[in-house]
Amino acid sequence: MGKGQSKSYDFTGESVKKRSGSKKTNGVEARTSKNIDPDSINSPSGKSENGDNTPINRTSLPVTKEEPANDNSANAQDNSSVVNGEQNTTTTKKSEESSETHIIDDSEDSVKANDTSVENSDTSKTVNSEETTLKVEEQVEEKSELETLEKGPLEEEDLDKEVQIQAEEPQKEAEDLKENQKEAEESEVKDTEEEEREGCSEDTNEEPPPEEPTTSLDNREEEPADTTQEVPQDTTEELTTTEENKDNSQPDNTEETEDQEESDKGEPVQIVTVSVGLEQEEDTVEDMADTVSAVVCNESDLKDGEMKEFDLGDGKVLVVREGSEFHALGSECTHYGAQLVNGSYCNGRVRCPWHGACFSVKTGDIEDFPGLDSIPKFKVEVVDGRVKVTAAKSALANPKVQRRMCEAAKPSDKKVLIIGGGPSSVTCAETLRQEGFTGEITIATQENNIPYDRPKLSKAMDLTADKIALRSADFYSKADINILKQKQATAVDTSCKTVSFKDGSTESYTSLVIATGGRPRVLPIPGTDLENVYQLRTPEDANQIAEKAAGKNVVIIGSSFIGMEVASALAGTAATVSVVDIIKVPFHLVLGEKVGSVLQKMHEDNGVKFYFERGIKEFVGSDGKVTEAVLSDDTKLPADVCIMGVGVVPATDFIKDSGIEMTDRGFIPVNKMMQTNQQDVYATGDIVEFPLFSVGDQKVNVQHWQMAHAHGKTAALGILGRDEQIRSVPFFWTVQYKKSIRYTDYGPGYDDIIVHGDLDAPKFIAYYTKGDEVVAAASLNFDPFVSRIADMMLIGEKILKSEVQSSADGWLSRFEKLLVKD
Repeated sequence: MGKGQSKSYDFTGESVKKRSGSKKTNGVEARTSKNIDPDSINSPSGKSENGDNTPINRTSLPVTKEEPANDNSANAQDNSSVVNGEQNTTTTKKSEESSETHIIDDSEDSVKANDTSVENSDTSKTVNSEETTLKVEEQVEEKSELETLEKGPLEEEDLDKEVQIQAEEPQKEAEDLKENQKEAEESEVKDTEEEEREGCSEDTNEEPPPEEPTTSLDNREEEPADTTQEVPQDTTEELTTTEENKDNSQPDNTEETEDQEESDKGEPVQIVTVSVGLEQEEDTVEDMADTVSAVVCNESDLKDGEMKEFDLGDGKVLVVREGSEFHALGSECTHYGAQLVNGSYCNGRVRCPWHGACFSVKTGDIEDFPGLDSIPKFKVEVVDGRVKVTAAKSALANPKVQRRMCEAAKPSDKKVLIIGGGPSSVTCAETLRQEGFTGEITIATQENNIPYDRPKLSKAMDLTADKIALRSADFYSKADINILKQKQATAVDTSCKTVSFKDGSTESYTSLVIATGGRPRVLPIPGTDLENVYQLRTPEDANQIAEKAAGKNVVIIGSSFIGMEVASALAGTAATVSVVDIIKVPFHLVLGEKVGSVLQKMHEDNGVKFYFERGIKEFVGSDGKVTEAVLSDDTKLPADVCIMGVGVVPATDFIKDSGIEMTDRGFIPVNKMMQTNQQDVYATGDIVEFPLFSVGDQKVNVQHWQMAHAHGKTAALGILGRDEQIRSVPFFWTVQYKKSIRYTDYGPGYDDIIVHGDLDAPKFIAYYTKGDEVVAAASLNFDPFVSRIADMMLIGEKILKSEVQSSADGWLSRFEKLLVKD
């Protein structure tokens, strides 16, 4: 079609998929899990995230009318950035209904903080040091602090360098550990120094770059020297809280780091993991030279349902109290290294504040996602009111635990074939091996890469596939998991139990898992075949876009997750970045106009230009390369690189004649065990509609990285004959300009939004309500509210609209009661 013949395409009637963005909250929990008024807490540096010295100011914002702009389709991913009206008719009708978004002024009295929580964070440290040792430790600490002050807070690139330096010196660290152990045995003094923590910045809760060792680079404040003294054995021991413990009582500042971690431009280091079998007890420590043991606190320092982080040797442990029981665990989430003490504890699990991963306090096992590894569990003894923890130093240094997997039996008459190379495929395969499946396991992916961390593609576009691999090739080999690359499925024969591939090969199965995910939607307009017009799906796509965009004019079609994260990633390197969409603000359908306006301002402050309420007509080129983007109103934008971020469609065409049931939109309906209508055939991830418990088992499509993991685990248990139904609360996040929004539960169909906090800071939490119930929540710099809300939803507790209308934490007292054992 020639330029003069081109026309603007309208996609009204097509479904719009909405993905959500995860958030952080101006939270109640930091070093302790107790309630602290978020408005009364400043950052470790004495500054707020905006660089001033003021605490959170929940300024009264005007109450304005806002259209909910809801999409009732179950698709929750990037299709919310629809172009030229990619909304279904139901969505269009709902967007015409006006409702109010309430921006509430939260005074200091509105958040019911417990003053004693701050006092309790001042628990004293164990007293096992001699004066001579203390002097040496103080000198070392002062030197460390001076070095930190000279260097200033580390940025992402600095964090990468620190990680690589540590990764290159494992032998030296091992020798140092042995020397420290000898000194400890001679002087009977507990080593409480943290001399290797140089990855500090203004925000103690700042997230390190992805895939880095979780040992030290979490941007903590440097600790002062331990000044505790011995007390008589029959006296109650007092523990002096370090400055770090105090600083970590401010959940607000966790936001900025996650964004640094996720938008990392460096080369992440593969983490060394500790393999622990299910039968291995946490108190089994064979190598006493690798052991550290100390009293970390008094029994009275933790209330029932409370968790705190304490120093142990050169590491840290998370201690959780459940009734009269105490549990000691690794302190960092195994996904991206968040400090778990800043998250949420409920019903025997600790939830990560950044992305919602959950770990059992009794075993350390990962029970909800994202991430693949568990955390270590340590031995705890309570004697005379004192809590003593014993741990292996190696587990403190590298706190990722891989559960032991069984070996495959060869030959075997059982074969699980998994089509697709995403997180649900990996989680399914690992769960099978962890739970004793000895048959053959094969993952067939159409890509030329082993499974990788796809969300990073739009955040750090220069990372290669090997740097973001979920597991190494060696891991799959040792686990007897076969990876077949460049295998695009073309047909499924459920009668013969075979799958055919584009290269002419076939694979048989006894159990089949379809996890093919989505493929980027291509707009039916002229010029999409021109050079430098891209869809983002693979690491190679991301690398090419990053390379071609440097110093050039970039046009992005779509203003949802992919579009806006790509805009954030390219804003600092491209000459210009322009975003085109038919909606009013970024993320309008998912987050609403007020929250979307906050993100729009962030982008505009970084030079991004928006062209809203218009579509794309065509791409025009010269010599086969794109040079111009023509909009529906005939506006012409110079374009050297164009990216179409207009959502995805399910990659399920190949099963059309298989007898496997599909919806008219190409999704596969499954039951609570992820089973399709065909025997021994399961489906997981972005391509399914499954019963979501939090909305009354309504079948929905949730395209979140976290949920795909959960699907994979459930499918594996189903293959093994276990009746463990899918029960996971949706949780997602988006990172832009080192700011992260977190989102939990299922919001399509909301009719009102209530916002607490300061949108200009920005520090806020938004409650999405339907009728008289809260159906979802989003936050920025408001941790750990979203994690706690997810825990409330998980146990079936509803938050009422009336509880959040006048106060951000009106539901919190109910949550706290759930933490106390009868």
